[in-house]
Amino acid sequence: MDEKIPYPCVILCGGKSSRMGEDKSLLQVDDKNLTFYQYEKMSKIFTQVFISTKKDNFHCQKLPLILDENLNNHSPLIALNSIFKHFQNTYIFILSVDTPNISKESIYKLFNCLTSQNILLANTKNHKHYLCGFYHSKNYEKTLQFLQENNHKLALFCATMKAEFIEFENENEFLNLNYFDDYKKWLNEKNHTIS
Repeated sequence: MDEKIPYPCVILCGGKSSRMGEDKSLLQVDDKNLTFYQYEKMSKIFTQVFISTKKDNFHCQKLPLILDENLNNHSPLIALNSIFKHFQNTYIFILSVDTPNISKESIYKLFNCLTSQNILLANTKNHKHYLCGFYHSKNYEKTLQFLQENNHKLALFCATMKAEFIEFENENEFLNLNYFDDYKKWLNEKNHTIS
């Protein structure tokens, strides 16, 4: 059995979910919501798991939250800024709540490739996965600068900070549940897979 990764994991739940038509973080998965599903999954891999969100939508579950400081705008950089401020001098594994297929093996592959990068992310043939990988909290000052300039482009931020990418073959592992049909299809496939 693998030892748990000693860095914190933060699951991002503060997005608009405009294409989904309802809050992705509260989508039902078996007897729980998607956030709690991801929290339980990541808790088997990391020593600490937190939820990044704009407000506490999870009252009855007492999940450890990191609340966005900026409530007026939605962007991953706002969430990252609040997350980096919360931690001192450490790597943090960032994962979007709507990426439920990511495997333990892939997370460990990323972890084992960490040396001294500012940012280390997953990459597949068709996409760079900016919300699946390790960010160092020392990037805080730079997120602050981007936000003060009203620049919310995460891809540009990662390029500026010389993010490195690790190649993965399986596109499906990094599937985002953007639309309700994506969610229903994933739920159906998940329920036909013996885990």
